[in-house]
Amino acid sequence: MIDKEYKFEIEVITQKLNPNSRKIFHEIVLAKKNKMWATVIVFSLTILDNIFHQEDMSDMIDGIELNSLKYSKEINWLRKKRNSILHFENGLEDKKLIFLNDNDLKKDSFRAYSILFKSLMKIYKN
Repeated sequence: MIDKEYKFEIEVITQKLNPNSRKIFHEIVLAKKNKMWATVIVFSLTILDNIFHQEDMSDMIDGIELNSLKYSKEINWLRKKRNSILHFENGLEDKKLIFLNDNDLKKDSFRAYSILFKSLMKIYKN
């Protein structure tokens, strides 16, 4: 059973997503409920990348708007954050140690979800 607080968001977003992205979005909802912050970050960009690679994008959003969104500061931040999680390097060579702590991941997951939601609203504004 899905919590009421997510019901509206799920209905608005999932009605336009393809089946794979819809399933991933439901995984994001479960990840949020279970405090799986890294999953929210990784899957938020996964959904957007799935949409960006659809062939029928010209029916949803103008090409210039799509490029502006794809290469926006927010999507760039999300891509870097996702890559830092998936491609962790201990940094022994340059003396930097990246440590993923729960507080930072939680804060970043809320930003990632917000970027996902705002991007979907731009893509599906029609």
